[in-house]
Amino acid sequence: MKNRSNRGVCARRALFVPLLLLSLLQACGYHFSGEGEGPMPGLYAVAIPVFENKTSEPELGSIFAGALRQEFIQKGQIKVLPVEQTDVIFRGKITNIWTAAVAHREVEETIVSRLYVTLDIRCVNTRTGKVIWQDPAFTYQRIFFQNDDAVAAFEDRRLALQFLAREMSVRIHDRFLANF
Repeated sequence: MKNRSNRGVCARRALFVPLLLLSLLQACGYHFSGEGEGPMPGLYAVAIPVFENKTSEPELGSIFAGALRQEFIQKGQIKVLPVEQTDVIFRGKITNIWTAAVAHREVEETIVSRLYVTLDIRCVNTRTGKVIWQDPAFTYQRIFFQNDDAVAAFEDRRLALQFLAREMSVRIHDRFLANF
């Protein structure tokens, strides 16, 4: 009798282990809040022309639009095409750029500054003109170093702006697709 009950326990264990592994391999169902089909189900392509630049900083419109295009291309879910081939268009306007000193290093004669950029970004349905997603005051910042060498200061600021363009593009892309 004892031998039979041990075989029953072993058989149940043999069945239990594969079932347990199978259940662990399946998706847990976890997802971010707000995740869904996105703002427009069936959207396959967007247009992203050069952003309007309301600041005195040269080339910002093309830097930020280029970064957003690159983000959509890298993620690959939605194609970037010319306006006439899409249902939606991202319209961006760089409305403000400013710096704030964070610290001053007297030994190196360097000022540590925080660079802020504010965008008015929206996605518009090209057929209806209706705004389907927007953030009219999207602001992000990056710390950078300013020093007495004008060339180095310009390069540091340019690198900070390129960083901001990439980081803001990631957030715009992800928020747009998450339908927030």
